[in-house]
Order: sequence, then structure tokens, then C-alpha cells
Amino acid sequence: MLQRARATYRSLVHSLPFPSSRVRSSAGVLFSRALSRSLSRSSSSSLAVTTSSSPSRNRPTTARSRSLSTRAYHSSYRLYSSSSSSAPKHPPRSLKWPRRARNSAIVVGLGVALYAWDNTYYASALTRTARTAYVGAVMALDFKLNFNPDNATAIDALHERVAHRINDLCVTNGGLYIKLAQSLAIQAAILPKPYREAFANVFDQAPHVRFDEVVKIFEKEFIGTHPDDAFDEFSRDPIASASIAQVHRARIKRKSGEQPWKEGEGWVAVKIRKPSVVIQVEWDLMSYRALLWTYEKLFDMPVSFVSREVTARMRLEVDLANEARNAEKTAAYLEKETSLKDKVLVPKVYWDWTSEAVMTADFFDGCKLTDKKQLEQWHLSPRAVMDIANGLLGAQMFKFGWVHCDPHPGNLLVRPHPSNPRKPQLILIDHGLYIPLTEEFRLQYCLLWRSLFVGDTKTIEGIVQSWGIAKEHSEMFASMTLLRPHRLNKEKGAGAEKVDGGLKERKLGEKRKEEWGEKDRPKEVSKYEQPNGLKERLRDMLQNQEKIPKELIFLGRTARMMQANNQQLGSPSNRINSLAHWASAGLEYTASQSLRRSLTLKNVGLKTYAVETFRSLLFRVVLLFVDVGFALTQARQWFFKVVMKKDHEGFEDLLQRQISKMAKDEFGVELDEEAFAG
Repeated sequence: MLQRARATYRSLVHSLPFPSSRVRSSAGVLFSRALSRSLSRSSSSSLAVTTSSSPSRNRPTTARSRSLSTRAYHSSYRLYSSSSSSAPKHPPRSLKWPRRARNSAIVVGLGVALYAWDNTYYASALTRTARTAYVGAVMALDFKLNFNPDNATAIDALHERVAHRINDLCVTNGGLYIKLAQSLAIQAAILPKPYREAFANVFDQAPHVRFDEVVKIFEKEFIGTHPDDAFDEFSRDPIASASIAQVHRARIKRKSGEQPWKEGEGWVAVKIRKPSVVIQVEWDLMSYRALLWTYEKLFDMPVSFVSREVTARMRLEVDLANEARNAEKTAAYLEKETSLKDKVLVPKVYWDWTSEAVMTADFFDGCKLTDKKQLEQWHLSPRAVMDIANGLLGAQMFKFGWVHCDPHPGNLLVRPHPSNPRKPQLILIDHGLYIPLTEEFRLQYCLLWRSLFVGDTKTIEGIVQSWGIAKEHSEMFASMTLLRPHRLNKEKGAGAEKVDGGLKERKLGEKRKEEWGEKDRPKEVSKYEQPNGLKERLRDMLQNQEKIPKELIFLGRTARMMQANNQQLGSPSNRINSLAHWASAGLEYTASQSLRRSLTLKNVGLKTYAVETFRSLLFRVVLLFVDVGFALTQARQWFFKVVMKKDHEGFEDLLQRQISKMAKDEFGVELDEEAFAG
């Protein structure tokens, strides 16, 4: 019977219209299994019948049935093994789709749950970090693939893509990313033009949070106190919004028995930190450090050394209680400085309503530092305004050793002086970002500035080397410090530098050679060679990154911002001369009495004392010539404006044109001169 079943099975299977042997094998396996089960049942049935009818034949029948069942099973197994040996050992395709759909649903569900949790409880910190990592990887890959000599003509398009990616990332992420974009916008002049265009409107991109969120923050900081209970009036809409916080106008509540406020009195500015900032800041700073480290490794650029100082300052900037302490410290310095005491005002802090997330200080009406129309309506001189602003920066850098590092026009408000409306008074706000200077660095910085004006090359090179910068790059560092072209007379026989305040090109006795080769620099360099040349010079200049004072990172940015302010007002103030005067004053002032005594004739000797006295006199003579050059520039600017009815470049414009020429001649880099207009 088994042989007949097998023959029937073979004829049946081979007669079926299956398209392949693989399908026939599968059918054969199923048929064999069915046959085995059928034979097993048949043998069991016949065994039962035989047992009931003939007990004496029970044992042989059982053995025979088992033998038939076993042979059928093994036969079907061999058939399955031989017929399906070439077939893959996995389930049919029809069974895979439900499993794949289930796995996909699990992954999607987990992703949605993680996104919802991140958005609800973590202020989208993980999403922002992932977005940053993705954009950073795309930009790095784009540069690696497309920034090469064979693709020099398409490098402008590459910069445009990267600039828009960075801008979109910063606007989408918000928070500290907006501050990053603003920093890039300030330095746009040294970047390719697409970056300046992409970041043109970034200062207007900071959104504000709703009033109900403000109430939650205030009640959390002050044990359930509603803003309406703390103040007589509290504006629902903010009067200003920045990347970290927003400002509301309010009026201090009078105590019982006190006289009511007069018109214009009692108004305060209540600064509220945005709720997501605290959660996001560490993730944002981690992304910032990771990107700098990655780009340094990928592109061999010395950039990651700045990350430690920048992240430390950013952490302090989000603490509004720290900002309040900074404001009071600055007010104390100004109180002691008679030349600025009544010209610069720092709003008073109200500690009853100040915490890490809230800061309350006096509110003053005023216009931005660079608001020409409002200054004209108040009959205030732009020169007087900028003289005060430059004097404030000079005092902070060279005397106080305590520098406000965010002097953009919105943080320097101007109003008519209460006691003399014809004179301006500056109101300094937003005290989150300050840099303290050590006494050693402050004195070195003062000495560097004076040495740049008197031509003391030996002192300049000594200071520069002590800061981890190669001696051969002293000229470049000097130009970066002054924000004007500067030449050092290093070789005997070279033509003397003309003392003209930077108004004319320096005339050298010999033809200058390139510092990295004996051949003259070609007049034109490709878009690929420009950044590579600059990268090589920077890498050579920054020989020892650990020795570079981190204060320089912020001082250069601050000086650049003040230069832009002066330029926007038409360069009415002699910025360089003002800072140089404060550098001289800073050398004479020191908190260390031992250092002050060391400059006396008795302690230093006749020769050293005579040299120092001569240099001090020469310094004043040089500044006098700078003043003359500045006055001539002002006269020429006035003549073209009033007589010729044409706009003419101011002092800062002239310096910028010269420094742009120097950048092109020395590094092959074309600066965007329009970006220096602030």
C-alpha cells in the first residue's frame, strides 16, 4: 500500500502546473507529511481492530504497523531533505510582511513617543542636538567632496549652501543658536559674502514666550507670587526679546503710607529668562564643542581651543543673578572714575525681585547708540556720544580690567542728560557677558598698545611670544589688535614707518617677500587657495594654543563691535586715539603699589628711567599726529558732504579700505568692505 501511495504522489505532484521545482518540492513536503499522518492513523485503527478481534495477533500486528509508520515517516523525511536541499531555510514571503510591519510599527511608535517626551519634558533638547549633528555632518561632507582645486569655480555655491544651512539651523533651534548666528553676523566681513547675506536679519529672529509662561516662571521663583501682585503694573507683551530672555515693563508697588509715583517715576525693566534655556544650554554647548573638535580634526584648523572659555561664559550668561552682580560691579567702577561718572549710567538692581531666572532694574527711555535721526531731534552730537562710548571701552579694557563684551547698539542707550539736555548720557544695559582681565594681562595689553605706537618692536615681539603667538606674525597680530594696517620695522635699512595714524600706505625701503616663500605672491589667487592660505597662516601663528590668553577671544570681538558703532555714525570719534590714551593711563594706574614703585628712578636706574620717559613722550607725539590726521579726514569728509553734496568715506571707512588691501596682499583674502558698515 505504501508503494502505491508513493507512486500516486509522484504522478500527482509532477502533473501539477507549478512554475518551479522549488514550489513542487514544497508541495511534496506537505503531501509527505499528510501521508505520514494518514498512515499513522490507519495503522493505529487497524491495530485497535486487530486487538479487539484477535488478541493472539496483537504483538506482530503492532510491530508491523510501527514498521510501516516508521518507514513512511523516514521516506517522507528523505524526500523532503532531497527535494528541498537547494531551497533557502526561511519562512515563505507571505509570512515576512506581517513581521516587518510589526517591527516598523514598534520603531515608529518608539520614535513618536521619544519625540513627544523630548518636546514636552526636555524642551526639544535631543531633537535640536540630533538636528545639529545631521546638519554638521552634511556640511562637513559637502566641504570634503566639493572643496578642492578642481572645483574652484563652484566654491561660491558651496559657501552659499553652507551659509543657508547654518542660518536655517540657528533659526529653527533658537535659543543660544540665535546668539551664535549673531556672532557670525558681527564677524561677517572676514567670511565669504554668502554668510553676510544669510545672516543679515538674524538680529530680529528672537521669538518671545507667552504671558502665561512668564507667570509660571515668576511664581516659581518667588513662591507663588503673581507679577500683578508684585507690581502696580506689568505689561503683558514684552518690550524686547533676545535669545536668552525677554523684557517686560513694570511699575514698582509703593509701600503703604508712601506718596504715589509722579509721572515717569517707578518704572522698571523685568527681565525673564525663557523656560527652555536652562534645559537646552548644556546640550547646545555640548554640540558646539563637538562640532569645533570634529571640524578641527577634519579640516586641520586650530579652532577647538576657544570652546572652553566660550562655554564657561555662556553658562554664566544664562544666570540673571550673576548679571545683576555684574551690573553692580560695573556701577562701582564708574562711580570711582570721574571722567565717566556722570556720563554713563548703570540701572539700579532691585534684589527683592531678582533671582537666577528674573532680574529687575530701573527702566530708562532712550534710543539706540546708532540712531542718527533721534540724536538729531535731541540735538545731541554723534561725536560726543561716540567719545563717551569709546572712553567707556578704553577704561574697561585698560584700567578696570572688567570688560562688557556685548556693546552692540541695543545695549548702549542714549538719552539727553537730565541736568544738561544738550549733552548725552549713555545707559549701559545687558550685563550678562563680561570678561575679567588679570592684572598681568591688563598691564601687558596696555604696554602692547603703547609699544605699537612708539615702534618698540622688541617689546611687541616679547609680549606676542609670551602669548603663544609666533614672532614672525607680530605684524598680523598688531593689525588685528588695532583694527588697522600696521607695519613693524624689523630689519635694519628698512624705511621708517610714517607717523600718519594709518592714513597712508607704509613705505618700506625693500620689497617685501612672502613669509612662507621666496617668490612674490601672485596678484590673483583662486577661491580654493584663499582660505587654505589663511588657514596655514593661522596655524603657524597659533604655535602654542595653551598659552594664548582666552581674554583675546572676546576683546577682539568687542573692539570690532565698537568700531562698527563708530562707522555707522559716520566715524565721528577718533577711536584709536581714545583707546591709546586709555592704554597710557592704564600703565600709570595699577592696584599693586609694588609695581607702581618699581617705575621710579631709584628702583629702575637712570638708563631705564630715561628710556621709559622718552617712550612716553614719543607716544604723546605720535598721538598728536594721529589727531592731526583724523582732523584732516574729518575736514575732507565735511567738505564733500556740505560743499560738494556727496557722501565721502570717514576715518573708519579709510582704515577699513586699507586693512582690506592688506588682507588681500598678505593672505590673498578679499574682505567684504560693506560688512564693516556695522
